[in-house]
Amino acid sequence: MLKDLEDHISSAGLADMMAAVDVITQDSEKYVERLLEQFRRFSKLVKEAFDDDPRFLTARDKAYKLVVNDATVFRLELPSKQPPGATTVVVNSKPNNNNSGLPESKCPELLANYCDMLLRKTPLSKKLTSDEIESKLRDVLLVLKYVQNKDVFMRYHKAHLTRRLILDTSADSEKEENMVEWLREVGMPADYVNKLARMFQDIKVSQDLNQQFKEQCRAAIADSINIKILNAGAWARGSERVTVSLPLQLEDYIPELTFSNEVGRFDVDVTTFQMAVLFAWNQRPRDKVSYENLQLATELPDPELRRTLWSLCAFPKLKRQLVLVDPPACSPKDFSHNSKFWVNQEFAIIKNGKLQKRGRINLIGRLQLSTERSKEEDNQCIVQLRILRVQEAIIKILKMRKKITNAQLQTELVDILKNMFLPSKKMIKEQIEWLIEHKYIKRHEDDINTFVYMA
Repeated sequence: MLKDLEDHISSAGLADMMAAVDVITQDSEKYVERLLEQFRRFSKLVKEAFDDDPRFLTARDKAYKLVVNDATVFRLELPSKQPPGATTVVVNSKPNNNNSGLPESKCPELLANYCDMLLRKTPLSKKLTSDEIESKLRDVLLVLKYVQNKDVFMRYHKAHLTRRLILDTSADSEKEENMVEWLREVGMPADYVNKLARMFQDIKVSQDLNQQFKEQCRAAIADSINIKILNAGAWARGSERVTVSLPLQLEDYIPELTFSNEVGRFDVDVTTFQMAVLFAWNQRPRDKVSYENLQLATELPDPELRRTLWSLCAFPKLKRQLVLVDPPACSPKDFSHNSKFWVNQEFAIIKNGKLQKRGRINLIGRLQLSTERSKEEDNQCIVQLRILRVQEAIIKILKMRKKITNAQLQTELVDILKNMFLPSKKMIKEQIEWLIEHKYIKRHEDDINTFVYMA
């Protein structure tokens, strides 16, 4: 009966997900709600039919874990080692059982997206009460307990949190901090949770420093300045440092950027990179400047300059763009060294079909998580961190045991890492070979399936 119940829950759960594949692959809210509805339904079955017998509850948990971690409906593609890779959603594909660790369930990423919808100022969070938001966040933590690869959730949750804190888009700062403590309570690794807590400390310190600055700087412009000073150890996502040459006006403080043309005057919220590019026209507002000269003026790396120029030439909310380009481009990749850029002297904000002579426009948009580069970077960082965690755990076990069989090592390794991710046999084998090659461990002289620690 236990086996029959387990088979029933797993097959019924997967069939239910497949039946709604078109909806849940596009909407993280509906995906999470469907998973929760399944959990309630199967829990009710065990309670009514088996009086919550512990053996049947265990069978429910095993089957539900299969549904949550299944890669049939959609999946997350990770590179096998460190080669370039990208996240891909695959619908109606067969699960991969080659034990390489690929593909994986996209569940942890979608759970993080759902948390972001609840914690950010969104239509969903605005229509819910504080108690309802807390209840739904607790529901996420319930599902998270069954997720094998929690490190993926951690990475995406931190990325979303970073964006909310930097752009001040959190719906409830108290809920944000509560969520960090709840993650600690459900057994998330301490080093991860401590970094999240440090992020909140940095924001509070930055707020105090901004207040002190405004009190000391009597210039009226001080009220429009909001600088965040962040600790790289807690906030960094593995991105390389980007150099940029800022205009002289920023040496003392960052001025509010006001754009004037033949139509009127407009206050413009921009990123540091956008500001660096726009200041190239400060002394020559009507000149056409080549891509090559903009690169020399700003010293931005090619990918960053292309993305920044594209945000100024093709901002989706504007009918009249701030910067024009010739020849016309369909994407940032179309820019060449000879492409010419110039400020649109007819730029204006248009509301309800009427041209406005004054106004404010935000060109920052949302901090993007889904650019091709950041997706590739995220996935490679996930894999690289897993490799380091496996190596670290193997050394920890060998240092304590001094000598251990391969089978015992595999068991203890999974037990140590299960709260973060489930290491594949292929990854374990590769890291054992790497540690042997670099003389951290060695095979026993009389038994190749036994490993010995090398001090």
